[in-house]
Amino acid sequence: MIKLIGCLFIILSSSGLGYILGGRFGKRVREIKLLMASFQMLENEIIYSSTPLPEAFESVSKKIGYPVNALFKRTGDYLNQRLYTTAGDAFKKSLGDMEDMLSIAREDMEILVNFGHTLGSSDTKSQEKNFKMLLSQLDIQEGKAHDAQNKNEKMYKNLGFLSGLAIAIIFI
Repeated sequence: MIKLIGCLFIILSSSGLGYILGGRFGKRVREIKLLMASFQMLENEIIYSSTPLPEAFESVSKKIGYPVNALFKRTGDYLNQRLYTTAGDAFKKSLGDMEDMLSIAREDMEILVNFGHTLGSSDTKSQEKNFKMLLSQLDIQEGKAHDAQNKNEKMYKNLGFLSGLAIAIIFI
């Protein structure tokens, strides 16, 4: 009876681990979509409303979901406190602070850091082009993330369950 309960616990634990590891792929897709929506809002705030960068970041952070809102809130706070000389530096620091909370890939992070260097450093037409380029790059990354999700999420879930089952069979 104790062996049976132990085996059931092993199967449930490994299945749970498989679901957690597989869920990261879906989380990346959701976060890239949130980033795209937030940068579209930021573009509207900066280009069409002529909102200063700190206020624009604060405004966007109130309209978007976690964890992306924390990234924008932190960047707005850094800009308001004048801790960094450029918006790009504040954005890069915020990304570094939030790296553990975000499920985005290193490649996604590099795109965001590169975009951050262009923030507030050019006229509105150039800024608008930079936003369009960022959104197209994020769209490509979303496609890659979706492909990785389709390819790997189910595998991790099944692998977790089957590993637990194999270990349970060995113990019996």
